[in-house]
Amino acid sequence: MPIGEIAGDMVVGIFRLIGSFIVDVIFEILVKGLGYLICRPFLKSIDPDGIVVVLVGFVAWIILLFTGHIVYQYVLGQIEIDRCIDAGGRFNDSINKCEL
Repeated sequence: MPIGEIAGDMVVGIFRLIGSFIVDVIFEILVKGLGYLICRPFLKSIDPDGIVVVLVGFVAWIILLFTGHIVYQYVLGQIEIDRCIDAGGRFNDSINKCEL
């Protein structure tokens, strides 16, 4: 067996391992796990591998990411206001600028 084939097989094996890890961790634990945690109090006979769990997991992550983005933008705005006031200025809300 030439060395090129051995190296190629090793690279394929490494990418296959990384791919299965991504699928297992991201999909199985994060999406289906969160979906199951949300569905379980409402449906006692929920299938942990069902489509409802997957859909609820995806929707929950979309809501979490959207909420996180909104909170991040709000905090950045508050930090900008605080920096303006600390510098001795006045923050004008109507134009959203610092006036020194």
